[in-house]
Amino acid sequence: MNQKKHMFQMLFRAVAWGLFTAACSVLLLVGLFYYYTGTPVGFIKFFRTLHVVEQNFPGAVDKQDLLNGALEGIVKKLGDKHSIYLDGDDFQAFSDQTSGSYAGIGVYIGSSEEGTIVAGVMDDSPAAEAGVQRGDLIQAINGTSTKGMSLEDISKTIRGPVDTTVTLTLGRNGESQEMAITRRQIHMKTVGGQMIEGTDVGYIRVAIFSENTGEEFTRQYQELRKQGMKRMILDLRNNPGGIVDQAVAVASNFVPKDSVIVSFTSRSGDESEYKANGSGDTIPLVVLINENSASASEIVSGAIQDLKLGPVIGTKSYGKGTVQGVYPIDSDDAIKLTVAKYRTASGREIDGVGIQPDIEVQLQPNDPEDYQYEKALEVVQTL
Repeated sequence: MNQKKHMFQMLFRAVAWGLFTAACSVLLLVGLFYYYTGTPVGFIKFFRTLHVVEQNFPGAVDKQDLLNGALEGIVKKLGDKHSIYLDGDDFQAFSDQTSGSYAGIGVYIGSSEEGTIVAGVMDDSPAAEAGVQRGDLIQAINGTSTKGMSLEDISKTIRGPVDTTVTLTLGRNGESQEMAITRRQIHMKTVGGQMIEGTDVGYIRVAIFSENTGEEFTRQYQELRKQGMKRMILDLRNNPGGIVDQAVAVASNFVPKDSVIVSFTSRSGDESEYKANGSGDTIPLVVLINENSASASEIVSGAIQDLKLGPVIGTKSYGKGTVQGVYPIDSDDAIKLTVAKYRTASGREIDGVGIQPDIEVQLQPNDPEDYQYEKALEVVQTL
């Protein structure tokens, strides 16, 4: 009897605790709505809407999808295209990008007048093995047209679990062809470089600013210096940006020590500066940019231009002058939110404006030669 009584008491306490916890959760939600609106009406309207949809909509209703939609709507209502709600898949893709490792086929994508193109192909990647080439027009993915899709959506669709297949419809020389490519784990080397044969010019390309880009660049820069590099071509074309700290770390290799690289203004109006803190091993250089060079790559190219370290060559950059912070909501979801505006080394605001090159050189995906690179090599040897 005592044992049954004890079990009943434990069950009662568990139920009571569950009810208490639920009540606290409801009160917390009510409190939040009241805090932000001054009235619990917002809370009531939300759940009333949810109830009406569940009871009356003739199709299937997924509560989690509705909740995610509501959360996405909160962020979307800000009217800022760079602030987005990241659900599980999107958050994972973003984390993979910043860490430099992801499941995919190993391509960089960009925009052109014709649509979305392959801006680059990683060596020894599934895409390279399948024959994908720089300049290929991505017309469809798994039979679905890419027309109207954002670069982020296209990138997300191309990626997927290891050992699964994605079929790309690619346009090349006026003809279309399909390629079925098996995804693998891609470990991105964000920095690559080499000495240009017969010259004292080193070429370094930065694909994206991820967690280890600063270290990768410093190793590459120092190695080329040992090999006799006295001038440099820095290629930031099709670089979408990334982590600001890593952009500063890259620039600190050749920007004079303690020079301002970028400054920020927060929501509250607070000002902050990032200064070069590296070797400041300044050598003659040129930097290559194009319309797909954005954010952190504009910070670096803007510093080079403002501090008169060398000419910028190519086409006008994307023009993203804001910084985003990532705030996890739980273990799966997060908000990527604009938290500050930045200005280049001289105080220029480039949001929606971009970096205008000192020497403009156009390059089309189907051009037989890389005219921008050729111009950079010509110019850097005169510095």
